[in-house]
Amino acid sequence: MVTIQGYIKIFIIFIAITAILYLPVFFILKKKDQGFIRPLSYLFCFWSFFLIVYATLILFNLPLNFKPVLHKLNLQPFLWLWEDNLRLRIVIEIIPNIMLFIPLGIFLPTAFKRMRKLKRAALVAFIVTFSVEFFQYFIGRTSDIDDMIMNLLGGIIGYGLFRVLSYLSETKPNQAGFLRADTRIYKESI
Repeated sequence: MVTIQGYIKIFIIFIAITAILYLPVFFILKKKDQGFIRPLSYLFCFWSFFLIVYATLILFNLPLNFKPVLHKLNLQPFLWLWEDNLRLRIVIEIIPNIMLFIPLGIFLPTAFKRMRKLKRAALVAFIVTFSVEFFQYFIGRTSDIDDMIMNLLGGIIGYGLFRVLSYLSETKPNQAGFLRADTRIYKESI
């Protein structure tokens, strides 16, 4: 438990340092009349990528072992549905895998105009999750098709939230004024 708390503290310190270092870039981009949502979304997108790498490769694997004794690979989807500890598996693995990619699905299309199509955002989420699972195989962790499916689902849910927030900022700017600076997001993504 002490180790996990240490890793969480390191992650919080990393977020604080990158936020401080990003402030000059934020103000330069803000002066270029991009509003404040887009410059912040670059930072949040970077944090999303870092969180994915940190949670899947670093958090429980220090030091990294590139010569593991055992390589584990599961290519049969949804075998966990027939396990005895189904609720525990859903809470410990399935929900976190989905939630891990939701921020990426939200901030990737917010930061980059080219990612405002579902196909492109889903492709990036797939490439990221495939890369993580591929790398996990070589460091002795289990590479699991279920993780890829749940991560991709999380990216798509995040993209759906992006679309909903974009639509709300376009049609009801008084109620969703926090997105008012980038009201063109929804129109550009259609």
